[in-house]
Amino acid sequence: MGDDFIRVTKSPEERHKELSDIAEQLFLEKGYEQTMVSDIVKIAGVAQGTFYYYFKSKEAVLDEITDKYISIIVESMEKISKDENLNPIEKLVKIFHFSLSFSGDTIGIMQYVHDEKNLHLQRKFQQRIPLQTVAPLAHIFKEGVEEGIFNTSYPEDAAKAFNGISGMVLQGIDSADHNPDEIKRKFMVIFDFVERILGTESGTISNAFREMVV
Repeated sequence: MGDDFIRVTKSPEERHKELSDIAEQLFLEKGYEQTMVSDIVKIAGVAQGTFYYYFKSKEAVLDEITDKYISIIVESMEKISKDENLNPIEKLVKIFHFSLSFSGDTIGIMQYVHDEKNLHLQRKFQQRIPLQTVAPLAHIFKEGVEEGIFNTSYPEDAAKAFNGISGMVLQGIDSADHNPDEIKRKFMVIFDFVERILGTESGTISNAFREMVV
């Protein structure tokens, strides 16, 4: 009968990912503060010592998840910027639709990440996202200039300005009191400024955002 029971042994990489994935799901469902390490290991079916072998603390898991989210955002923007089936305006609109969707899907974690007591996590987003998304945005802006949609001699600087304006206008977007209508209003504000920076006709981006179905 002993042969009927097979203990599943996972590689360190698999176990690490499993614990991180379980923690992420619980953070989203219950909230970071409400999730205990004991909840994570119970679902994983391992001892607490196993958790602490891979992570120094619950905070360390959140730190890793933050890195993962930054990578998802950057990689998604890079993929959109290279999509040959979309014109520059459609690419910008798709990036904003992605941002809305991603913010909504991860709000249970992002609210905590952007809490004032988690300055090191905030800095990760504030420093890495603007820096790493300049290239894909500049690529879109250059395309727009070549196609006669945008009129700017400084696409890379325009990308930096785009990120700066977006960061200021969307500050606090993950707070619980920011409903979808308020978020969309903030996007309209960003579109207005960006249209001016890119030298395109007023309403070009905002109208496309309203009409485009992703």
